[in-house]
Amino acid sequence: MALKFPFRFAVVMYGEDGTNLGTVPVRRDWEPALEWTRFYFQRKGVLPLDGACEAAVVPLWQHEYGEPYCRGYRIEIERRGLRPVASEFSITSLSDFASSVASCYVASGKLRAGEYYCYRMVAYPAKTEMPKAGGIALVDASPAPPVREASLEALVKRASVIGAIDPDDMPVFVSRQVLREAEAQTRADEGTETGGILLGTLLRDADSGELFAKVSAQIAAEHTIGSEVKLTFTSKTWAAADAALKLRKRGEIFQGYWHSHPYRFWQAGANGQKKSSLTERFEASQSVEFFSVDDEAVMRAIFPRAWCVGIVATDTVDGVTHSMYGLRDGTMQARGFYVLDEEEDSGA
Repeated sequence: MALKFPFRFAVVMYGEDGTNLGTVPVRRDWEPALEWTRFYFQRKGVLPLDGACEAAVVPLWQHEYGEPYCRGYRIEIERRGLRPVASEFSITSLSDFASSVASCYVASGKLRAGEYYCYRMVAYPAKTEMPKAGGIALVDASPAPPVREASLEALVKRASVIGAIDPDDMPVFVSRQVLREAEAQTRADEGTETGGILLGTLLRDADSGELFAKVSAQIAAEHTIGSEVKLTFTSKTWAAADAALKLRKRGEIFQGYWHSHPYRFWQAGANGQKKSSLTERFEASQSVEFFSVDDEAVMRAIFPRAWCVGIVATDTVDGVTHSMYGLRDGTMQARGFYVLDEEEDSGA
C-alpha cells in the first residue's frame, strides 16, 4: 500500500518557562498506524484483503489555534468511487519522539536534566514532486492471506478468557496446548529466555463478517541465542520455521511469536542477591508482564501485520503466566485473548 505525505509534520518544543526550544521535523515509522487502520476496515468488510490501495497522512487541525497547529493526524485510505476511510491518532502518539528530542536538548544544554517540557505538533503543505521520467512506482502487491469461514459466537461460547477483551481488537483464540508447550519449554530452559513461532489461521464469521484468528500450534524456535535477559533470533531460525510450516501442509500462516521472561531468576541471582538492574523495570511498571522495545522490534521486522500477536510466558514463583500483545491504534499494547481446550479444538 502506497503512503503519501501531502503535509510535512514537526514538533515545536517548549521549556519549563515556555521558551521555544526549536522546531524538529517528525521522523517516525508511520507503517504501524497504517497497518492498524487498514486491517480495522478490512475486518469491517469495507476494504479488500489484498491491500492494493493508496493512503495519506493528513493533519487534524487544533480547534482553538487553527493551522498550522494540530491536535493529531489521520490516516486516510482511498477507495475507488467511494469516500475514503480513516482512523484518527492524537498528538500523544508522538510522545516517544518528543522524548527523544528532549534527550537531545538535554545533551546539548538547551534543557536541564529532569526539567519539564511540552510540545506542539504542526503541519505545513509539502512541495509537490513531479515523478521522474523512467521512475519506478512502488505498489504493495502482497497477496491476501487465506481466510476460512467459522462461527465466532460458537468459539467464544466454549472459550475461557485471559486478560481484558477490547472490542476494537481482533478476537484471537489460542489452543491451550500451545500455552502448555510454551510453559514446558520455559521451565525446561529456566533462567534463560526461550521462544517459538506461532502458527494459525485467519477466520471470518459467517454471520457478521468479522475477521478473527486462531493460533493452533507453535514451533519451538531453533538456532536462537538466549540469555537471561534476551532472546535473539537468527536467519537460521526463520529458515527452519518456514520449512516446518511448509512440511505441516495445513494452510496455516505465521501468526506471531512467543518468548519467555525468567522473572524468578531476575529477582534473585545465583547467590540469592536481588538483581536491581533487571527488576527496576518491573517496579516502574508495577507489573511482571511487559513487552520490551526489543520485543516490539521483532514484531515490526518479522510480524508487522495487524493480525500478528506476541505472547509472553512469564516464569514467576506462582507458575508460568501468559500475556498477549498486539497492534491497537498503531502501537503495541497488552490485549486479552481467548483460550480453547485442545480436546475441543478439532475444527475451526
